[in-house]
Amino acid sequence: MRVRISTTFSAPADHVWALVKRNSTLLFVCGGLLGFAGAKLFPQQWCEGNKENTRLLFFGFIPAWQHTLYFQEVSDRNRVLRTEEGGGLISAWNHFIQVSPCEKQTCTYVDDVEIRAGVFTVLMWLYAHIFYRYRQLRWRVLLRNFTHHA
Repeated sequence: MRVRISTTFSAPADHVWALVKRNSTLLFVCGGLLGFAGAKLFPQQWCEGNKENTRLLFFGFIPAWQHTLYFQEVSDRNRVLRTEEGGGLISAWNHFIQVSPCEKQTCTYVDDVEIRAGVFTVLMWLYAHIFYRYRQLRWRVLLRNFTHHA
């Protein structure tokens, strides 16, 4: 099953793309719903070929399963980040992020995720709808804070 959620941000595509590649951005936009054990050891910036093994932490503190994130593609030219992820109940959580410029210093941001979790696929699909909408709201907070502090 697939979830695709997009939004328009009032920020230049290059600015948003630079933030997409940061470990701290992932931690912020997931914060409150999902954390990652050992995140302090993640690289500051995601690069193609990075592979991180972590334990998911629901709501930032409830331990869940081991999860692997493999950064299959990080393309500055196309402003695309693609991960292959999985662990625990999830055999595949393949996440695609794309940032595309629009007009007047705005951009379109897309989260597209393919989910395979056996009998739990529908449940994970429903969770993904909530999770990615939440992430995009957190993106708006991040961009607002970044603009005010820049």
